[in-house]
Amino acid sequence: MMIPGYDAAVAEMEVGETVQIHLTPSEAYGEADPRAIFTVPLAHLPGAEELTVGQRIYLQNSYGQPLPVKDTAMDDCTITFDANHEMAGKELNFTIELVEVLG
Repeated sequence: MMIPGYDAAVAEMEVGETVQIHLTPSEAYGEADPRAIFTVPLAHLPGAEELTVGQRIYLQNSYGQPLPVKDTAMDDCTITFDANHEMAGKELNFTIELVEVLG
């Protein structure tokens, strides 16, 4: 199971075939969602003042599951995180060679 556009391309291939594909965000990881960017007071996250902008960390969602985020901005009082997939909003290019089909 890959991203939708990749799966669709492979499904149409024959063994030994090589294709080049270009995927739009909707065929890959989707558009970046501005609602997945949020700011938190530093006081609510002990130790957060040690983070650096650009650093990737895991927070915990309301169900106790890990939530990967990127520190995108920080000041003396707040820190801003982006929970979008790092490839969201990007166009992707692949060269795919189908070597073998299993099972």
